[in-house]
Amino acid sequence: MDAVLLIIDKAPYGWEDAFSGFYVAIACLNIGVPSDVLLTGDGVYAALEGQDSEINIGFPSVEELTYLIFPEGNVMVHGPSLESRGFLEEDLVESADLISDEELYEMLTSRHNTAFIRI
Repeated sequence: MDAVLLIIDKAPYGWEDAFSGFYVAIACLNIGVPSDVLLTGDGVYAALEGQDSEINIGFPSVEELTYLIFPEGNVMVHGPSLESRGFLEEDLVESADLISDEELYEMLTSRHNTAFIRI
């Protein structure tokens, strides 16, 4: 395994999945394993800018974790998932990259020696 792609498809609050996925990516990066995070489905909420979760619900903000991945790793947001939830690219944190269905397909089919982990 030369790299890791963590796929997060659950909303960041109410589930541990998003936090866990980011922490796994950060841990991989810390030991020199290239790691990226793909947010799809409800996982796209993790990349929205301006989260006030600490004030509103008493949980740490997953938004801050997106910046800990960058620049060694990438945070990619599935565009159709974002759009179907009524958000635009401008709503995302600076460190997130919007990807299309075609770019997602190309990314998934061109990665060799990569561990795909769905969280």
